[in-house]
Amino acid sequence: MRGTLLAAFLGYAVLVGNLCANQEAAPRAPHLHQSGADFLEVSNAEATQTGVAWLLENQNPDGTWGSHLSPRWYEVMCDVPGGHHAFRVATTALCVMALMETPQQSEATVTAASHGVDAILAQHEVKRPNMLEHYSVWAFGFGLQALADFRARYPEDKRGAAIDAVCRRLVEKLQLYQALDGGWGYLSLQESKTYKPSFTSMSFTTSTCLVGLQRAQKNGIEVPSEMLRKALNSLERCETAAQVYTYGELWRYSPLRSVNNIKGAACRTPGILEALRLFDRLDPQTELDRYRLSLKALLIDHQRFQIAGLRRPVPHESHYGVSGYFYLFGHYYASLINARLPVSERELYAPLLEKAVLLCRQPDGSFWDYPLYSYHKPYGTAFALLVLARTAPH
Repeated sequence: MRGTLLAAFLGYAVLVGNLCANQEAAPRAPHLHQSGADFLEVSNAEATQTGVAWLLENQNPDGTWGSHLSPRWYEVMCDVPGGHHAFRVATTALCVMALMETPQQSEATVTAASHGVDAILAQHEVKRPNMLEHYSVWAFGFGLQALADFRARYPEDKRGAAIDAVCRRLVEKLQLYQALDGGWGYLSLQESKTYKPSFTSMSFTTSTCLVGLQRAQKNGIEVPSEMLRKALNSLERCETAAQVYTYGELWRYSPLRSVNNIKGAACRTPGILEALRLFDRLDPQTELDRYRLSLKALLIDHQRFQIAGLRRPVPHESHYGVSGYFYLFGHYYASLINARLPVSERELYAPLLEKAVLLCRQPDGSFWDYPLYSYHKPYGTAFALLVLARTAPH
């Protein structure tokens, strides 16, 4: 059964890859690491300024960012309306976070972030469109992060009670979507005909949800301890002997293969370490060494494998199963764990983080790592701005 499910997962990528190979007209973005384009050679301040400007110019009238529109003839499977509702809410949450954290604050950034919060409050009730896709958990995890951060930053905001109510609802939704192994996944490849997902979770999806739950809990939102315990135990079971984490529990029986190898897990591990740290699940004696190992793997030892996956349109087609959508996600969480290191070490990794995200910069000031309808530029720009905010000179 396990082999059949994994074959189905990989088969989808192969199918799309074959379709792409047979369509000479299919648009294929160049790999930025092969380009000497001038727009990559900018300062942190300039990249931040143009990234913020791009977000402000491309916010939808309803306060969201991104859409279902795509210039490509093929796309990631995403049923309507639930899949796109999930992508849009999750993308909007990331953009709100980025506009709140950028050091280049203005009346425009405050207004846009506030408008984004209104959109999340209005559209948070995301539902899965079928038994296969659970993209909704991204909306819940990042939605919690954005709303909790906004609540903490603006405690006197008149929407405080509404924000708290939505945060409580998102906690309830995560309870409904928690898989039997304790974590959260964005796909049920077996399409189990059950109300509660029963297939398997993905470790990095679980860590994203846990970070959101902790931020909400810090603001006084009640989170069931048993839900947290099961999710954290699931993450710990995904750890391999190399001190990285498998894609999910299903893959922990092949910890050295493909995407579970340290080269394939480099973008995944920082976020998991951050989640475990927030709930005191890391050994204090080895915690800093774990951060060092993770940052070194991502930014130095195996950086080339992360870069090789940039912009490839087929999921997991690159070396060690790396997908482009790992890239900016992983570097964002890497910037969080880098902040836990002593100042001298932070200063070592900060320029590497900055350089890594600038590889994704576009001539129009946006950033992206993976083509995804019209969500990729806003979510990519948001992740990049969050990293740049933490690597900016002080």
